[in-house]
Amino acid sequence: MSEAAVGNDQEFDEVLDDSFEERADHVEEAVIKSGTATGDQFDEVVKHLCAKGLVLLVGPRGCGKTHLMRYAWLECLEDSSRPFCVYTSLNRYLSLEPWSRTRSDAHSLFHSWILARILFAAYETFNRITGDQQLDNGQELVADPEQLEKLIKNLERNFELDSEDEELHRKLSVQAVQGALIGLARRSRRKRAVLLLDDAALTLTPAFMTEFLDILRVVKSPEIAPKCSIYPGTTVFGTRFHADHEGRTISAWAAVGDPAYRSMMQTIAERRYREGLESVTPEANTLLQYAAFGIPRAYLTLLRSVHAAKPTKTGLAAIVTKAIRAHRDNRIREFQSLGEKVVELKTLIRVGERFFDGVVTAMTARNEELKGKNVKSTTFGIDADDFEPLTTRMVDLLAEAGLLYREEDVSHGRDRQYRRFTPHLAALIAARAFSAGERGTSLGSIVDFIDRPNEKHPVRRKFKTIFAEQGVDENLKLDLPPCQACQTPRDNAKQKFCQNCGNKLVDELIYTRIMAMEINGVPGLTDFLISKMESANIRTVGDLRSFRDPGTELRKIPNIAKARSDRILGRVEAYVDEMMS
Repeated sequence: MSEAAVGNDQEFDEVLDDSFEERADHVEEAVIKSGTATGDQFDEVVKHLCAKGLVLLVGPRGCGKTHLMRYAWLECLEDSSRPFCVYTSLNRYLSLEPWSRTRSDAHSLFHSWILARILFAAYETFNRITGDQQLDNGQELVADPEQLEKLIKNLERNFELDSEDEELHRKLSVQAVQGALIGLARRSRRKRAVLLLDDAALTLTPAFMTEFLDILRVVKSPEIAPKCSIYPGTTVFGTRFHADHEGRTISAWAAVGDPAYRSMMQTIAERRYREGLESVTPEANTLLQYAAFGIPRAYLTLLRSVHAAKPTKTGLAAIVTKAIRAHRDNRIREFQSLGEKVVELKTLIRVGERFFDGVVTAMTARNEELKGKNVKSTTFGIDADDFEPLTTRMVDLLAEAGLLYREEDVSHGRDRQYRRFTPHLAALIAARAFSAGERGTSLGSIVDFIDRPNEKHPVRRKFKTIFAEQGVDENLKLDLPPCQACQTPRDNAKQKFCQNCGNKLVDELIYTRIMAMEINGVPGLTDFLISKMESANIRTVGDLRSFRDPGTELRKIPNIAKARSDRILGRVEAYVDEMMS
C-alpha cells in the first residue's frame, strides 16, 4: 500500500496544517517579496536595517522581526546600490549548552559557532550576488563552506568534533571574519557590509550573551554594521555593553492604536491568505486584527482557524469568539512555558499570570463603568516607584510573551511618574471587556467599543493591590532547581549537596529538559505518526535528534517514506526552535 493511502483519516489535520505557513523563517522568498505589507513604519525599519551603525530590533515572538530582516536581506541582494547584506539566525544557540558539561572551552566553541554561521551566510550572499560558486584562496576564504557547515551541524548536534573541526575551531577569529566580510563586499562591488543577526536575544543563556556582545563590539566598524533582533525587556546586556551608547533601538511591534495598523494587517491578509480573508465579514476581520495585538503571525493564525471551521453566516460570531479565546489561551501557555524551560522563573511566571489576570479584571470593570460614555479604557499605569527588580523582571517577561505592550510613561503631578501598559486585546475581548456587560453582543458592537477613543487617564493600581485582589500570598523570588536524584527543593543557592539524599547538586541544563520532552507533545504530529515513532522507540525529542541522519532512520519505519519523514522532521525542528528561542 502506498504512503498516501495509509491512514488518510489520520492525516487530515496534518494536511490542513501544512497548507499554509505563518512563520517568516519557513516562508519561501517569493512570498516574502510579494506578500509583504509595506508602509511608513515598515519602510523606516528596513531603512535602519540597511543603514550604518548597530541597530537592536526589538519585539516579542511573532511580531515580524524575522520577516523584516529577511525582506531587507532580499532587497539588498537585488539592489546593487545597497550594502553587502548577510542574514543568519542564532535560534539554535541553546543546543550548544551541553558542551559546558563536556569541555572547558564551551564559550570558545560558542564563539566559533557564531563566526562560522556569519561566514557561511556571507559566502551564500556572495554567491547570490555574483553567481560565483567558487571562491579562490584569498583572505575571503577563511574556510571552505562545506567545512563550515559540518562544524556548525556538529556543534549544534553535540557530536564529537574530528581533527578537521578542531582545526577550523582554532582558526576562526573575529579579525579573520571581519576581513572576509570586507573583502567579499568589495568583490561584490558593494561599499560596505551589514550583518543581520536574527534571534539574538539569547535569553536562556546569559553567559553566551556576554560572549556574543564581545563579538559585536569587535566586528562593528565603519564598514560593517551589525543588526540584532531581541526581545523587549528580558535581553540581558551585562555591564560592558550599553545599548543606548553602542547603537539605536528600533521597535518591530506594531501598535494597535497606530492609524495605519488595520490597513497594514489588511494588506498582509490580502497578499498572504486571501481565501481566509474571504471567509469572514468585515466586522469579524477587524476584530481578529485587534485580537492579533500587533502580531502579523497571530492575525494569520486567527484567520486560518476561522476559515478551517467553515463558518456559516449565523455561526460566524461564535467561531470568531472561540478562536480569540483559544488564541488568548495559547499566549498564556507560551508565557507558562518560560517557567518550564527556566526553573528559576517558575514563581515569577506563576505570579505574573495572576497579575495579568488581575489587570484584565480591572480593565474589564473599568470598561463596564464606561459603557454609557463614548470612551474606552485599554491602558493601566503603575507608579514607577512601585517597581522593584523582581516586579520589573515579572513585567518584562509578560512583555516578552507579548501579553503587555509598554506605552510611553506619563506624569501625574509633581514627582509622580507612571509606567503605562496595554494588556493583550485578545484577553480583554475574551473577558468581554468591550461587550458593555451584555450577553450575545454582536461582533460589530465590540468593534465599535474598541474604536472609541481612550479615556485620558489610565487605570492606576499598585502591585500589592492587584496581588491582594487575586489572592496572591507568596513573595516573588527566583527559584532554585530541586535535587535531580530525589526532587527535594534546595535550601539556598550556595548549597552543594542535597539535604535529603546527600547527592551532589547539579543544575539541569535547559537543553536537556527540552530534549526530554515527549514526542507526542510536538504540535502538528498526528496520532498515527506518533504511534509509528513510538513503535521504533522514538519517544522523546532527544531520541530523534540523537541520530546523525534522522531522516534515514525514520524511513526505516514501516509506512514512513520521504514525505512523512520530512514532515516529522519539519515539525520537530520547528518545535525545538520555538522552545529554544
